[in-house]
Amino acid sequence: AAVEAAEDWGTYVCAHVYTPGGIRRAVAAGVKSIEHGQLADDETVRLMAGEGVWWSIQPFLADEDSNPYSDPAQQAKQREVAEGTVRAFELAKTHDVPLAFGTDILFNPAGTSSQGRQLAKFARFMSPLEALNKATGAAGQLLAMSGARAPYDGALGVIAEGALADLLVVDADPEAGLDWLDDPQDRINLIMKDGRIVKDSLET
Repeated sequence: AAVEAAEDWGTYVCAHVYTPGGIRRAVAAGVKSIEHGQLADDETVRLMAGEGVWWSIQPFLADEDSNPYSDPAQQAKQREVAEGTVRAFELAKTHDVPLAFGTDILFNPAGTSSQGRQLAKFARFMSPLEALNKATGAAGQLLAMSGARAPYDGALGVIAEGALADLLVVDADPEAGLDWLDDPQDRINLIMKDGRIVKDSLET
């Protein structure tokens, strides 16, 4: 019913789900984007690829950004997701599932500051430029699926006439790595938003 209602309004449904069964049910219902999904198996990822379903995945790993759970049961689940994350990226590449970078970190300043690091970790599974594309061009394609419901006047994630002019100048080589995303204050020298410069620390 939710998918049909969304389609009536010219848009789509995404689902926050981890397990193979949950993902398969979501895809069968017409969901167009799976959020998280780190426990997907080969059969499920094949289904996603066949149906053209997007995967908004995050690199949830057993590292400094993992949630500090004290409960053993939660810690076990976290380890399962971390192990599944590596497998999920491999399966997405094998079956050519379209990936986009996004998070559900809201109203949490400490968590928000980790989003650059989360994107940088994509480069463990693909080239740095491919990783950047997941947060720009690919994410723009996914958001464009909302059709007339999209709140944007121009295309996202592309450098083209008529597109939204959101551009960065960074003190780094994006082809070499993305560690600079963890230090945006000093490493992002210029920010252009909607064609207007909102930050400029370039030396003249």
